Amino acid sequence: MLVINGYLIWSFLQHRSKIRRVEDENKALGEQLAVKEEEVKTLMADNSMRLAFKEEWLTKLKNEILTTADANELRQSLNSLIAQLRLQIDTENKLAGLQGKIDINNISFDTKLQELYPDLTKGEREVCALLRLNLSIKEIMTIRNVSSDSVKSMRRRIRKKMQIPSEVELEKFIQELT
Repeated sequence: MLVINGYLIWSFLQHRSKIRRVEDENKALGEQLAVKEEEVKTLMADNSMRLAFKEEWLTKLKNEILTTADANELRQSLNSLIAQLRLQIDTENKLAGLQGKIDINNISFDTKLQELYPDLTKGEREVCALLRLNLSIKEIMTIRNVSSDSVKSMRRRIRKKMQIPSEVELEKFIQELT
């Protein structure tokens, strides 16, 4: 009877151990799925912005063609639009390069922020990284492609979540974290 009882207890513990491993694997897969979903949402948002940008330029081209009767005027208008488009593309390329450099340099900073302030969202941690680089609200606004009000409200939320007193400068506080 003891042997059978011992075998049943051992079997029970083995099954419970397997169940815990499966639950842990499911939890890890769930976290990976959440990260992938976030990446897909980001890609979709980026794609939507690019589509809107293309539609805007198509509309400008149509308007220029329809409103310009003279071939020289049309050529000048098209050259102006091409110059604006080149400037936009150059700016996007610079921002993409900057984002890559920021990501590389701030891996340890992001980890430290997550440990010290787990309530901060990914976007708020990104803004903290940009503030750490002493970027202005306008620069952050351009990099994140949001309004200045959005950046200001995010700064307020960061200050609140980090419990930084109003007399302490946010940028200075963030720079001293490293």
